[in-house]
Amino acid sequence: MITIDVKNELCSLKVIAHCQSKDDDLRAQVLDTGSALSWNFTARYGVGATVFWCNLTVRDKRLSFTAFNADDDKNDIYWVVRKEGVYTRIYGPAAKFQFGWRNGALSVAKSYCYAGP
Repeated sequence: MITIDVKNELCSLKVIAHCQSKDDDLRAQVLDTGSALSWNFTARYGVGATVFWCNLTVRDKRLSFTAFNADDDKNDIYWVVRKEGVYTRIYGPAAKFQFGWRNGALSVAKSYCYAGP
């Protein structure tokens, strides 16, 4: 079983997250600061491999990324949304930058508000 999390770590900003695969549409959801969109699934590998992608919107900024691709052989992915874009998290507030907003970073004072695991 694979678990994916997309967490809003932006201070006082809501994120609209819409994640889906070719078989499952998780519908657009509004994420308040500190909240996350989480889901579990059993991945298919090889022909017809599972791929989930997400579209994020904050104010006038948009970002699309592949949240899971079975061909990459990754398990349990934890994504965090911050001022500069989307990061993967390993432990605590340390995170690795992955994808930026299409038209530049958000105009906010802090890069992120760490709200716990």
